[in-house]
Amino acid sequence: MAASEPADESARSVIGTAFALLESLRRSGPARVSDLQRDCALPRTTVHRLLGQLEAVGAVRRADGRWHIGPTLKDLGSEARAEVRLREAARRPLVNLARATGALVAISVEAPGHGLVLDVLPGARPLDRGEPRPGMVLRTDGRSAGGLDASRTAWARAQRRARHGDLRPVLDIGQVDPAVTCVAVPLRLSSHDTAAVWVMFPSGGGILDTTVTATRRTAQRIAAALAGAGPRTDPGTSALPAAGPDSY
Repeated sequence: MAASEPADESARSVIGTAFALLESLRRSGPARVSDLQRDCALPRTTVHRLLGQLEAVGAVRRADGRWHIGPTLKDLGSEARAEVRLREAARRPLVNLARATGALVAISVEAPGHGLVLDVLPGARPLDRGEPRPGMVLRTDGRSAGGLDASRTAWARAQRRARHGDLRPVLDIGQVDPAVTCVAVPLRLSSHDTAAVWVMFPSGGGILDTTVTATRRTAQRIAAALAGAGPRTDPGTSALPAAGPDSY
């Protein structure tokens, strides 16, 4: 174990130095190697080597003799800001949905190969199986940790629908998990970003039309907030088609 400590310490040093270069670019803007060398108090050879490694992964780019923050970091930053904005836009509508239904309420976004839970409000009645939590990665294929077919879950089906512009609610009355009923409404954030608003509660008694309507209207309120339309007292249902038999 002791033999690996110097290597670990060296790796931490390299990572820390690379972040120092990135922080200098973030703070001061495009810079020459000599500027970064002076600002970070690093040898010129170290600056050159690390910039080359960062450039290879898109973290920095060179233009007109100066180094800039690269497209990879900009994309990561944009995604993080978008998720924060979505969480903020969704918070009040989700609280109102939880109060109206008494169910567990969640919102998730689609990521490559999986879904990601952004926010969860617990329901009045706990679920027998483990409940989702913020930051949880949701598989979209294969089997979940509980042995369920992840691809058939309502939230996964809703996000697939959103990709194709199909915004009809998905209703799961115990088909995937006999102990859980779920309503999930697709939410299309952009041409390539999708999300889903969903409610979950213990099975028994089916799904009330008021629960489906409330979930659909919550998705509409979130979409309106993201579009800058502001709050609406009655968003209606025109933006989301009515649920048909194939929604089940």
